[in-house]
Amino acid sequence: MTKPTKPHLKLSVVVCTYNRDCMLAHCLRSLTNQTVDPKQFEVIVVDNNSTDKTRYVILGYEEHFPYIRSIKEPKQGLSNARNAGWRAAKGTYVAYLDDDAQAVPAWCERIIAAFETASPQPVAVGGVIHPWYEDYPPPWFSDDLEIRSWGDSAGFLNSPDARYGFSGSNMAFRREVLETFGGFSDSFGMDGRTIRMSEEVELFCRIYRSEPYFWYDPSIKVLHFAPFEHMTCRYRFKRGFQCGKARAQIDGDVFFSPVYKARLKSFLRYLIGIPRLFGKCDRKTVFMRCASKCGWHIGYLLGCGRR
Repeated sequence: MTKPTKPHLKLSVVVCTYNRDCMLAHCLRSLTNQTVDPKQFEVIVVDNNSTDKTRYVILGYEEHFPYIRSIKEPKQGLSNARNAGWRAAKGTYVAYLDDDAQAVPAWCERIIAAFETASPQPVAVGGVIHPWYEDYPPPWFSDDLEIRSWGDSAGFLNSPDARYGFSGSNMAFRREVLETFGGFSDSFGMDGRTIRMSEEVELFCRIYRSEPYFWYDPSIKVLHFAPFEHMTCRYRFKRGFQCGKARAQIDGDVFFSPVYKARLKSFLRYLIGIPRLFGKCDRKTVFMRCASKCGWHIGYLLGCGRR
């Protein structure tokens, strides 16, 4: 039996992609502008059955940048692609960047520094996500609808929600941790164009039970694409619904449990308070927030199991 190759690089960046050739080009370009020495990291592009010009985009970058390489994952699904990425990784640490995101120049450098300077050593590292737009967004659209952040200060996550970890577009793990916990569950996560959510949340929850050392640094920053098609109540509701449904499954909650009843009461209080929100924000912004939150609560309540 052949032994797996031991990691010898500091960082492996995994980019999983499916039919986003134009977005992928922006993503890879950001990874060629990193401040860290190219000898310290690699980029692994996992092609999950793309049928557009993705292959040509990848070949163009592989030809000019020796630290970029690609693999194919024939089994559809983001979790499968992410698992293929870390299994092929040669780095001590494995970072994930979405194919429609761009990393700031110091992204790799700050991830490595976090793993090597924070004490105790983190098992996972994450940062902040801000939007980037294909064009100027409507005046009523707030950046806050897209920003994902744990605040302005670096440190270990310690809130009640810390176990849910970081967003999948800006997260990194020690490779040995991914191996120990078996990576991402294929019961969660995007499957082609089918919206399924929270494969990273499920993994973070499993890790947190025994190793709750998730380090956050706002200087670890990425810009995530926010297309106009996401600026609709229908999309916000659908995405919120899938996130809530996945959370109920991850938490293992059941109908009419104390947690279920508390969620239901919280949702009803929120519904009652919606009219007051219209005095604070633009009407369309309120509708967007309400669509996300209502979708999440309904998804959670319907996603609970039976006793």
